Amino acid sequence: MRVAILTASFDPVIGGAETYALNLAEGLTACGHQVMVLTDTPHGMELDSDKVQTRPYGVARLWRYRDRLFDAQKLPWEEMAFSLTEELKVHLDDFRPDVLVSNSLDTALQAAMIRRSTPGLAWAAAFHEHAPENEPFGTGRMAVVYGDLRPDAVLAGSQFYADRARKYGLVENVNMIHHGVPMPVVDARTTAQWRARYQIGDRELMIVCVGRLKARKGMAELIEAFASLAPRERRLRLVIAGTVSSASLEYSERLRSLALELGCADLVRFDETVTAEQVPALFAAADIVAQPSHEEGLGLAVLEGMAARRPVVTTRVDGINEIVTRDDVAVQVEARDVEGLTGALDQMITNPHARQAYAEAGYAHVRENFSLSGMVRRTVEVLASL
Repeated sequence: MRVAILTASFDPVIGGAETYALNLAEGLTACGHQVMVLTDTPHGMELDSDKVQTRPYGVARLWRYRDRLFDAQKLPWEEMAFSLTEELKVHLDDFRPDVLVSNSLDTALQAAMIRRSTPGLAWAAAFHEHAPENEPFGTGRMAVVYGDLRPDAVLAGSQFYADRARKYGLVENVNMIHHGVPMPVVDARTTAQWRARYQIGDRELMIVCVGRLKARKGMAELIEAFASLAPRERRLRLVIAGTVSSASLEYSERLRSLALELGCADLVRFDETVTAEQVPALFAAADIVAQPSHEEGLGLAVLEGMAARRPVVTTRVDGINEIVTRDDVAVQVEARDVEGLTGALDQMITNPHARQAYAEAGYAHVRENFSLSGMVRRTVEVLASL
């Protein structure tokens, strides 16, 4: 099967949608399918940087549309809607996919045009936007994509996304397939290199949080909790890895200011250079993974932390509740509860036996219920049926 994945952004950008596309591309390729990822060129990346392929699947990074957006001979509004089509057609005519998988509401609009112009092409749609209904005309966006455009299948990564698809127009062909993650094997040398990257020694405790730098990820509360523990636990270090892509530069600056105000800036490391492919190794270098989100569609970083065999402290919210189905696989607190988060981290910091128990239980839970191989197998069954 030849599968084209249309995703607005991709590795090296960190985020749930990017991680899903990366895992799906790698998983399908490992099963013998041919894959082409069609995506944007991130700001700062050299144009045509993927012409020399280092991956087992193809990656086409689009960028020529940018010239069209600012061409005085073109109509800007028309180009905003259709400037991607020329580049997409070149790559798709060359690859000739059997199935097109879109990875967001915006790429679903492109996918619908492509599917209806390409006889025999099937279209499956995945979605990762958490609360698009809060955006301008947000309910209309979802009604158009789910109800009017009607993909051949929806790949819902959680019950949260499946319920939304059914609410806005699709009842049939909604396939709830929990996201799966790889179970990384990270050697001691790589772990040591990651800790050295942040000047963190073996005797210090490294807490890691990964995600887009936006308020709903709860990173401000994490810094507050960390700051209250640091004075008596000077061995603590906090690493926050994420980007402002589809996030907030203002929030990023606020986090840095908050660490400075609370007197723990020297113990907090911010890293906006970590790529999606590197996240499993970063988690493996941690002593504790903290993902205190206010809300999530699922919570891939929670899964990745467990898969890295690390104890996870997270929040009791929809999406993450679909992952943490037992009390022994992760510690959960209420969202925005700084005091509760502080207590949960303190429990992990002061009790190495508890850290080990949560790490082992979480790892087994992910391996049994959220494996990448299981996700890919079920996804292939859906795609092959279209």
